[in-house]
Amino acid sequence: MSNTKIIKTKMASVGNMKKITKAMEMVSRSKMKKDVGLAVNTRAYATRALELMVSLSNETMEKNKFLMTPKDTDKVLIVHIASNKGLCGGYNASALRALNSYLVRRDDKIEFVTVGKYARRHADKSGREILKSFEEFPETPTVGDISELGDFVIKKFLSGEYKKVLISYTKYTSPFHQVPTIRKILPLSSMSLKNIIDELSVAGGEGNIDEVDLKNPKQYIYEPNEDAILNIVVPRLAKLQIYQGLLESNASEQSSRMVAMKNSTDNADKMGKELLLNYNKARQGSITKEILEIAAGADAVSDS
Repeated sequence: MSNTKIIKTKMASVGNMKKITKAMEMVSRSKMKKDVGLAVNTRAYATRALELMVSLSNETMEKNKFLMTPKDTDKVLIVHIASNKGLCGGYNASALRALNSYLVRRDDKIEFVTVGKYARRHADKSGREILKSFEEFPETPTVGDISELGDFVIKKFLSGEYKKVLISYTKYTSPFHQVPTIRKILPLSSMSLKNIIDELSVAGGEGNIDEVDLKNPKQYIYEPNEDAILNIVVPRLAKLQIYQGLLESNASEQSSRMVAMKNSTDNADKMGKELLLNYNKARQGSITKEILEIAAGADAVSDS
């Protein structure tokens, strides 16, 4: 009888775990849809910004401080994004592998700005310096929420210490497929901005890269002048790229967690069925044993 009690206790534990993982799966699914929607909504802004940059003269582009590569430094700043929490499958491990793969191929002096507790751990493992760490963003961030991060990164680039700023994040492609990605955000160029829009490949949203004619730009009148416009637009685009990376990473994290929790729920369901089968076998064995004991007792009474 004790064996059936043990199995019954295990069945209750597995059932409770199944309820928890199922709830976490549904929550992650809801958060993922929200983050994907936010990521898509940045496409229209990026497309119009590309159109504006293409129309600017080469002379203005070459002189602007946000578009020039500092020549007296070999330092690189990486904004690395990972999660604050675990239980999200291979999401953080994939981000770490991609980062390590990049680092082993580079001789540059690399420093980090990290977003998320796991991102900080990754940077610590690499042995590189961490300039600043951000861990307290809302689950559904706005552009204003990453303002401090964006201002810090832009200030570091304008100081001339770094030849470029990269962002390391996980690109969302589908609920079952996410790609760790590292790309340049500063200095900005028309081509890098085109790549940003190309990467916004999630269905939906306004704005289309095909709407922008890279060879025959539209003509605008700039007030007060082209350089002043760039000094306003480019910092916003740099922040937009960081914001986009954060949204993509959040969507990827929630997708990985959703899949991990679904697998856990399925495993719990399978384990529960196996335990029920074992419980029924143990219970039947116990009943059979009792019947045999009663029969043996009756035979002993009749023989006497």
